[in-house]
Amino acid sequence: MGVSVLALTYVRSIPAFAVVKAAGGRPDVATSALSMLKLGDVPEPAIPARDWIRVMPSVSGICGSDLAAISGHISLYLDPLTSYPFVPGHEVVGVLDDGSRVVIEPALGCVVRGIDPPCPRCAEGRPGLCYNVTEGPIEVGLQTGYCADTGGGWGEVVVAHPSQIHAVPDSLSDEAAVLIEPFACCVHAALRGGATKDDVV
Repeated sequence: MGVSVLALTYVRSIPAFAVVKAAGGRPDVATSALSMLKLGDVPEPAIPARDWIRVMPSVSGICGSDLAAISGHISLYLDPLTSYPFVPGHEVVGVLDDGSRVVIEPALGCVVRGIDPPCPRCAEGRPGLCYNVTEGPIEVGLQTGYCADTGGGWGEVVVAHPSQIHAVPDSLSDEAAVLIEPFACCVHAALRGGATKDDVV
């Protein structure tokens, strides 16, 4: 048996989902022993391909999608694109084995999955819309934190492809760096919408 790590894990349970949903997603129920979220030892995520690396999370955000999943308000539309059980946390600041501080780009697109040639969306530089999130050496998943094989920021270890890793400058605290992923989403939306420096967005 391999090494175990401590993690908050989201387990698929229809009875637990029903209880949390019936309670309206109340925090006292959504984080209780009746919920889908479990704290405990889990196997350390395995390195799925030769070039992947381990990241030890220092800080992880709690996204609206995480809250929706925990509170029973998540859309079941994307359920087929998620693998269970998974460790939540896709807004991650962590440390590599060499001590370098990094953030993780969570999208699990073609490059990450070792698929070549890439799908049309990945070829456009939009791995968050990858056509191949059910293919490759890792389980189904749109992103880190919703894939059973990668781990997530709410655990002690995440595995990531080098293309997902971005260095954090010393001038940026972990608490600021964890906001890079949601900030990037906002900037991306503004740029795609044609916002200029004079616009209020």
